[in-house]
Amino acid sequence: MTSGTIIHVNVIGLMAAVEEAVDHGVRGRPFIVARPDIPRAIVLDLSPEAYREGIRRGMLVQTACARVRALKIVQPHPERYEKVDQALLKAAFRFTPLVERAGRGHLFLDVNGTRRLFGTPEDAARRLLGEIADQTGLVPTVALASTKTAAKVASRVFRPFGFAPLSVNDERELVARQPVELLPGVGVKLLPRLIALEIGEIGTLASLSMEEAQAISARGPELVLRAQCIDDSPVNPEPPSRRMLAGETVFEPDCADPDFLAWRAAEMASELGFRMRKEGFGAHVVTAKLVYTDGSAVSRSVRAGQGASFVADVQLSEAAERAVRQAWERRVRVRKLQIELGGFEPEGPELDLFEPSTFFKAEPGIDSAGLRSRRIAMHMRLQSALDRVHDKYGQSSIVPAKAFLYKEGSLVC
Repeated sequence: MTSGTIIHVNVIGLMAAVEEAVDHGVRGRPFIVARPDIPRAIVLDLSPEAYREGIRRGMLVQTACARVRALKIVQPHPERYEKVDQALLKAAFRFTPLVERAGRGHLFLDVNGTRRLFGTPEDAARRLLGEIADQTGLVPTVALASTKTAAKVASRVFRPFGFAPLSVNDERELVARQPVELLPGVGVKLLPRLIALEIGEIGTLASLSMEEAQAISARGPELVLRAQCIDDSPVNPEPPSRRMLAGETVFEPDCADPDFLAWRAAEMASELGFRMRKEGFGAHVVTAKLVYTDGSAVSRSVRAGQGASFVADVQLSEAAERAVRQAWERRVRVRKLQIELGGFEPEGPELDLFEPSTFFKAEPGIDSAGLRSRRIAMHMRLQSALDRVHDKYGQSSIVPAKAFLYKEGSLVC
């Protein structure tokens, strides 16, 4: 069999799997991983038995408990999950330096050029599967294909555990027969639109023309290519924390209005945030750099709290404005403004499923946890709706009302 060299390692429900390995008492029982002590707590992970009872990630714990009366709630143990993640990485790096972390319990490897050491790619994948089982006690799904898309779809098809080596000739046929929701990039926001258009299988999506794909979504053409197993994205060994997105604005004429600079910084942060969320990340750091007319420059950064990320526009904009005002040290006109989002971390669930305390720092003066939780949930629902509109109609389709103050000719620097 002629196969590719891309391996996808998929530990299904890593948090629940780790808790089962530690506490044998929950094996075979419906249970969820959650923090019930916080307002409007959500299901972070769940056992296969809980899934069969209709419970899903992101569901309110209160709803899950009402659905399954004997449901057990297990407190999360981040240190355990991180230890397993590191063990997965260690096992993968024994086979190749080209290892990409794609979220908790997910790895991509490219074993091209390792035949003399480990045999065929299929041999290497089998050995990797065995090594992970030995080191962690967990049995993941390991898929082998010629592209990241095909490997990821295969690992979803053959889960919760097993080995799926695909030949180059069979990849497209297998992928085409799968439900469209298994295609990377098709999430809860796009799926209803595809179903309404009677696009239920990946093969149906693959048959669309580029014009038809564009009508579905701004990302439609990219998804059609993925559905056709056309994916040249390489395995990127650089960790998300070292990735970044940046943008800049050169002012004509130079700008001396700090309020305008703060507004433009917030606007740029939102534009970058849209791209960042499409890649599935949140940012730990927002940096603003002002380049003055005389060539000097000042940079300032705003960081999220420990274990937190800036994800929604409201967070990114606020952080960018703060960074710009901190960098505004001189009464000299500004020639150029640069905004950078860095310290990327996997954002986790879809925006409307975020666990509130994970992404928002506590604010002084707010005593009602319930009020705070509702406010966060409102921001997340709004952000999810905005992203859907921006994805289909572009960034300029909906803008903050404040933007009209800075239309050309209204307020100038």
